[in-house]
Amino acid sequence: MKSILVTDHVFPNLQPEETILGDIGKIVFAGAVSDEELRQLVGDADAVLNCYRALSADMINAMEKCKIIARYGIGVDTIPLAAAHARGIVVTNVPDYCIEEVADHALALMLALTRGIVRGVDQTRTGQWDISALRPLHRQRGRTVGLIGFGRIAKAFAERVRSMGYNVVAHDPYVSEEVFAKAGVQSMQLETVFECADVVSLHAPLTATSRHLVNAARLATMKSDAIIINTSRGGLIDFEALAGALKTGVLGAAGLDVLEIEPPTSQSTPIADVPNLIVTPHLGFYSEQAMVELQTKAAQQVKLALQGAQPDYPVRI
Repeated sequence: MKSILVTDHVFPNLQPEETILGDIGKIVFAGAVSDEELRQLVGDADAVLNCYRALSADMINAMEKCKIIARYGIGVDTIPLAAAHARGIVVTNVPDYCIEEVADHALALMLALTRGIVRGVDQTRTGQWDISALRPLHRQRGRTVGLIGFGRIAKAFAERVRSMGYNVVAHDPYVSEEVFAKAGVQSMQLETVFECADVVSLHAPLTATSRHLVNAARLATMKSDAIIINTSRGGLIDFEALAGALKTGVLGAAGLDVLEIEPPTSQSTPIADVPNLIVTPHLGFYSEQAMVELQTKAAQQVKLALQGAQPDYPVRI
């Protein structure tokens, strides 16, 4: 029997994995072990399923038997890809789950901010009733949404906001003009998107070059009433710069489902005193259906690799 290590997970149980992999291997859940203990566990694993636990290059080098690291998710920033590929370990993700959920969540954050929902609720909870304090609010139709990245989720979000009458522009150097044209989206340079958009929604992967893509200098180029939405990766935004822009009126509002440090603390990410900011606890990906889909597809990648077949979702450097 193969040894299949789950480093960590956020699911009620591992039943989908047991159903798919139970006949070829034993599933071992690492739990809250130290890095050194995890290093020992991965050394015995034929396959690894990984959620949020960061794997170091040292852990990868300890994987003497491992054929595949399957990430529970779309991004793979928890896995040192170069180290894995150097050892001949296949890395997979699940790029086509939770598309609808994240697109819906981005839309919900946008509408909550553009319609003053959260500020209005905060007001009425304290016994106030003052529309003037929520001004200005703008009609959705005719405004401009700018997308940073144009993958599956961004496309689904674009469909939603275009149906509401938004003009949609986007920047993604890896997407052809034909793809943009087919989606009814105008391709623009990165700087131009930030300058012209009323709402900027981030849908880019986190890499060395995209970290703190949203910084003080870029925020200064945006409209003073513009809104930033981030349902992608927290590290895309320099939170200190974002908080400063919201406090000084350089930026209108922000809706974040992800932060660079999660969960936030008053020291790492002081969110309590930042005006016009909505933060949700990294739940954009979540629905009961999406969780089962994620577990199932990640486990299927492991089964394919351990049976000597090509996984559906290999991640290449």
